Amino acid sequence: MASSLYHEAGGEVGATTHPSHVSDDLLRGDVQKTVDAARKDGSLDILSRGGVVPTKSTEPAKTREQVRAEFLNMTPEERIRLLRERGGR
Repeated sequence: MASSLYHEAGGEVGATTHPSHVSDDLLRGDVQKTVDAARKDGSLDILSRGGVVPTKSTEPAKTREQVRAEFLNMTPEERIRLLRERGGR
């Protein structure tokens, strides 16, 4: 998000820092609420160790049957590519 101090960069860098994206008119209570929310969702722990918080999916989760049907409808070439990407054969 554009109002975040850190932005995902990919590769070895992981994230870049953008101090100008952070507003300095926050109240102490607002900051505490943000930290509490980050603590609850696990992102505070990740960021405190220098990690990058994974992006959240914007699509609803698929059911097991939807994923299975998707896999079964793949061409053999698509299956091979998928398995190789996931560390398979």
